[in-house]
Amino acid sequence: MKIFTVHARSWSSAGDSDAIFVREGFSWPAFVFGPFWALWFGMWRTTIGLLLVSGAVSGIVVVTGMTDGAELAVTLALQTTIGLWANDWRRYALGRRDFNERAVVSGRNQQDAEEHYFVGGR
Repeated sequence: MKIFTVHARSWSSAGDSDAIFVREGFSWPAFVFGPFWALWFGMWRTTIGLLLVSGAVSGIVVVTGMTDGAELAVTLALQTTIGLWANDWRRYALGRRDFNERAVVSGRNQQDAEEHYFVGGR
């Protein structure tokens, strides 16, 4: 079972069909695509932050003259961190755009979680 948090605008009804479901846990798309993932969700500040951190890490790798193995380890550590925190950043960005967390639901996939939320059985 996967766990999702449900976010809706503060002024909308509880059964709002425009609710956004954010999966709990590691985000593989954010791990692989990083700043492009943040851009996809309209998180401009996060995108800029990820680009700045990636640039700083790349600069440190070049300046220190790390071996290829060390460079790979640093890159994987950065991408893993992004994957671990990505959905939390998305929740924070939704909160800044006047979305409130309405519920926590579970399901085999997002469609199942949406059914639990909208039909009942919350």
